[in-house]
Amino acid sequence: MLTHLKLENFKIWRSTGPVRLAPLTLLLGTNSSGKSSLIQSLLLMRQTVKGNDAGLDLNLGNPDAGDTVTMGQFRDLLCRHGQATETTPATQVGVEFRWQPHGSETADTTMFSARYRAGPAGSAELEALRLGQEGQGFAVQRRKAGIYRLSLGSQASPVGQSADFRPERSFAFSAATLNKLSKTKKLGARVEEIRPVGPALLDELSRIIYLGPVRQLARRDYVWSGRMPAHIGDDGGRAVDVLLASGVAQQRRRGAAAENGRIFRETEQWLKTLEIADGLQVRALGSSARYELLVKHRDALVNLKDVGVGVSQVIPVVVAALFAKPGHIVIVEEPESHLHPLAQAKLAELLAKVSAERGVQFIVETHSEHLFRRLQTLIAKQEVQPEQAALYFVEPDGQAAKLRELKLDDFGRLTNWPDKFFGDALGETREQARLMFDRQAAKKAAS
Repeated sequence: MLTHLKLENFKIWRSTGPVRLAPLTLLLGTNSSGKSSLIQSLLLMRQTVKGNDAGLDLNLGNPDAGDTVTMGQFRDLLCRHGQATETTPATQVGVEFRWQPHGSETADTTMFSARYRAGPAGSAELEALRLGQEGQGFAVQRRKAGIYRLSLGSQASPVGQSADFRPERSFAFSAATLNKLSKTKKLGARVEEIRPVGPALLDELSRIIYLGPVRQLARRDYVWSGRMPAHIGDDGGRAVDVLLASGVAQQRRRGAAAENGRIFRETEQWLKTLEIADGLQVRALGSSARYELLVKHRDALVNLKDVGVGVSQVIPVVVAALFAKPGHIVIVEEPESHLHPLAQAKLAELLAKVSAERGVQFIVETHSEHLFRRLQTLIAKQEVQPEQAALYFVEPDGQAAKLRELKLDDFGRLTNWPDKFFGDALGETREQARLMFDRQAAKKAAS
């Protein structure tokens, strides 16, 4: 689980300060305030670490390669109104986060902390990196182009500096470098301690399931490979494939097949809870590999393409939550898209239940007052403990962004309500009352 995030001079953020991430983290705020940039920082590191190009210190993205985020060049990543901090000059970008491995019995966290500078041809070049638990892991510092100084753990003296000490994709050394270091008599044991650090970061970031705000629209039928997909896609395009795989297994109802039908059964139940469908059915089209997904609605079976768009937009959200395994991190932008208020509210119940029962972390960017207020109610009912939720309001701060943590008491009450948090409901009520009295007075005067 991710426990901490800090950005410096990253896009609109001069500095976020340390941001606590909880099992349920909600990001709220106005449009273009900086919410999405917080999410993009994690997705940027995920696509860098999981990439194939060892020469990229930071994979800023290529739209033709299907990358999750495309950040342009380093100058587009760097905050235009950045400022120097204790650790990061105004001309550099800092990304830092901590995580705790799923199932860990200790409170120890592992830290990734990196700084980047402008590199050749608009690229980003690693300036410094610290990776590992406190007193362990390794740190590198750029000395000149391509040359880095390496320190291991809490060792006072650096190992030395070399082109071999430039981490690949900002997180791990090549096998050849590690093997060479391990043969050094004084360093052998230390090197074996850092060997698993890079793979541990790769494993943690690979646990991220991301679902963007623009999700694939429903199709009338789907070609299914016959197997359960490994992922649902950033636009939820494979979510129906997951339902097809699980739905066919549900129809067989035998042994492992019945267990594989869990996602289909639970998706049906949540669509009923959200009050947007009465059930689902998978139907094969002849003997081909094509299938259609039917939605039960008012005693009728309707093709997914022919029901309201809210159903096709929320199915990937529900499937992502149920598809996630314990220890996964589900990042969702605007899960409430095209949903009526009651369904938006009950999404909070889905997130809370899956997080508590399956150990899944949710980081959600939302504009939904109804989702937020239902989470308040769940805290008041003690179904969610206050420390299990982290709620943030992002707002403009001149040319940059400011992050405000929303404080909830044990009864779910917000103790630091931002101005016009969800519009100005009280102001609307006052204006309506004023207009009513003015019209009444005008009528009375006319008579």
